[in-house]
Amino acid sequence: AQQILGIDVTDDKCMEKFGTELDEPVDIVINNAGYFYGPVEQVTADSCNFDEEMKMIDICAVGPLRVTNALFQAGKLKSGAKVAMITSQGGSIAWRDVQNGDDGGDYGHHMSKAAANMMSKLLSQELKGKGIMVSILHPGFNKTEMTKKYEHIWEIEGAVDPSVGAKRVMHEISLMTLENTGTFINCEDGLPIPW
Repeated sequence: AQQILGIDVTDDKCMEKFGTELDEPVDIVINNAGYFYGPVEQVTADSCNFDEEMKMIDICAVGPLRVTNALFQAGKLKSGAKVAMITSQGGSIAWRDVQNGDDGGDYGHHMSKAAANMMSKLLSQELKGKGIMVSILHPGFNKTEMTKKYEHIWEIEGAVDPSVGAKRVMHEISLMTLENTGTFINCEDGLPIPW
């Protein structure tokens, strides 16, 4: 397996390097860039950090587009390739009423995931004619550094070890077709998530 080090999804020049240094086209791309600013952001608590919000959007939404664009421009995505965008149910506007109730908050996270979902949907439409599939996948609630600020509810909410989340993602990738490209799937149960 080839390793390319020193890649930053927020750096356009790194992305050019990444695309050109790959030896061969890839069959599966898993865009799993993520960043979740630590404190819960709330307007009412005067705890919004706008620089961090832009950083989350750059990493979580624009970053995967940079990666996929670099691969496509370098000729490393061919017909039959699969691009899995690991996003979050946190980007579902419809589920905010269920998940957040009347609390709101965590603006950067939710905005970055909604933007990632939109980018992924548009990309799926654009690449479908080239025979390239794009899926938008919520891996489930995983026990990671990124979700550690919610470890007090990991067991209550059914958070799983990252290896379980990865198996769920790989299962959904195996089901990707041109017919279901652009769908937003919950890897916990395989069902679509509303936008």
